[in-house]
Order: sequence, then C-alpha cells, then structure tokens
Amino acid sequence: MLKTVLISLISFIIVSGLLFVVGYWFDIKLLGVSIYERTASEIEAGMSVIPFVLALIFSYFCGNYYHQKLR
Repeated sequence: MLKTVLISLISFIIVSGLLFVVGYWFDIKLLGVSIYERTASEIEAGMSVIPFVLALIFSYFCGNYYHQKLR
C-alpha cells in the first residue's frame, strides 16, 4: 500500500513538473506560470491549475496500474 502511494506521488510530481516546463519552454499559457509586475510596489502572479489536474488523473491511473500489477 505504501509503495502504491509513493508511486502515485512521484508520478504526480514528475508529470506536473514536466507540464510546467513544457508550458514555460513553448510559452503555452494554459500550462505555465505567469508573473506580471504592474507597479513598483505590486507584483501579480498567476498559475494554471491544468497541469495539476492532468497530473492527478495520470497518478491515479498509474497507482491503480501498479496496485493491479501486485495482485
């Protein structure tokens, strides 16, 4: 059970990180992080949630596959 959770967590971190890197490299707004500076005293930052959702779905299937493989 612990290995299944670790596999899911590691796959979540790797996939979300890769999606953010792809969004940064290719300037894809839906996959990246945006930082805007409006004035000298304010900084506005925004981040897309889509990489986290996709990574969560992928890690769920990856954890289920690993759990079924152990049976």
